[in-house]
Amino acid sequence: MRTTTATVATTLSASDYRVAVRAGALVVDIRSRAQRERQGVLAGAIAVEARPVVDLLDPSSPAPLAAVAKGRPVVLVSDDGLDAELFALELASRGVRGVRAVDGGFDALRAVHALALLADAEHLQRERSAISAH
Repeated sequence: MRTTTATVATTLSASDYRVAVRAGALVVDIRSRAQRERQGVLAGAIAVEARPVVDLLDPSSPAPLAAVAKGRPVVLVSDDGLDAELFALELASRGVRGVRAVDGGFDALRAVHALALLADAEHLQRERSAISAH
């Protein structure tokens, strides 16, 4: 008897990032504060230090981010994509689906001119409106 294991995609190309954002993905910037200060911010992304990101994105952990508990797709961004991919693989090994890392990270997003994309994302405009109404 042959068993097969489904392969879970854990990376996303920088060019596919636009599609993911427009579809409502939560973007999580896991670069360190120093990296964000040196490279620039990723407007509209949630900035989370790398250490707690696995627990924050695992709906079965004691205190996950509320947006993750709803099953929303998540895109992780690190400086070069390697750390983000490791965390996406760790989450996949825990059974968490829908978390992908940008292949090439922030550097790749800069190369395809996608850094400001979140500023105009429709779902973020709705969320900002909801927050400012309270």
